[in-house]
Amino acid sequence: MSIAKKVCLIGRFAVGKTSLVKQFIHQEFGEKYKTTVGVSIATKKIKLASLKVSLVIWDIAGFEQENHYAHYLRGSHGLIWVVDGTEPESFEILDTISESLPEIKQIPSVCFINKCDLKDEWVVTNKQEELLKTFNHTVFETSAKTGENVEKGFKKLTEFLVK
Repeated sequence: MSIAKKVCLIGRFAVGKTSLVKQFIHQEFGEKYKTTVGVSIATKKIKLASLKVSLVIWDIAGFEQENHYAHYLRGSHGLIWVVDGTEPESFEILDTISESLPEIKQIPSVCFINKCDLKDEWVVTNKQEELLKTFNHTVFETSAKTGENVEKGFKKLTEFLVK
């Protein structure tokens, strides 16, 4: 059996959403920063037992650039909240997004604290970790550069989507 699920990546600009998608789809990382304008859509199939799940991944432009999440999130089955472990402001945007779209908390989701390859530069505080818990997220420390926990995080979200 085969099904399709729409998954959106959301977060502040430059947290690594596009790089995470590129790592997940192609196992590649590019050093050059390229701003997403609007949305970029990619697909990848994941096999879970006898079920084939086609993830339709919407990489949405950073929240500050485009305040139109409601439009892009329509029909989403799952979310990946992406924050940058080296940038405290990227955690605060989660609150801003959820306040402007309270229904977003009802969508199955995981959170990626990205850039764990730069862990010696992380500024993740207990307050920020508590904030993530208020969203009921399963949290993955990821690296778009090395691929650490990227596949694992997408697979866990996929498991949530088919339950």
